[in-house]
Amino acid sequence: MRIFAVSFGCLIASLMVDPTSAQVLNLTRSAESGADSFIAWERGWDRNCNTLPVTVTITKNPVNGTLSVVPGVASTIPESTAGAGSVGACAGKPVTGNQVRYKSKLGFHGTDSGSYNVSNQPQRPRTITINVK
Repeated sequence: MRIFAVSFGCLIASLMVDPTSAQVLNLTRSAESGADSFIAWERGWDRNCNTLPVTVTITKNPVNGTLSVVPGVASTIPESTAGAGSVGACAGKPVTGNQVRYKSKLGFHGTDSGSYNVSNQPQRPRTITINVK
């Protein structure tokens, strides 16, 4: 059995995931010290370009900051995704999803990391390395 899933961070990946093989998606992002920073989009849509419900669960907060989820944020579907290439007729259509955000402790500079899971891709947890400037 295969599951259709769409998600990502910044470029959103539309992937077909085999639930028997867990794969970690490793992301690297930059953030300003003490500032609330956008890290990733997690959103999904069906073949008719309708928004699919997606829940993000933080599984490990960074040591030197926090990850947060802002649900219900509107955006548009990009022309292509890293995982699937062209999204066809859905490109440019509106979709609602979640933003994953990071805020470091004030004055922290260096590398931090955290992780989260996405409900439509339970076998593909995300690990984020954040370079804090």
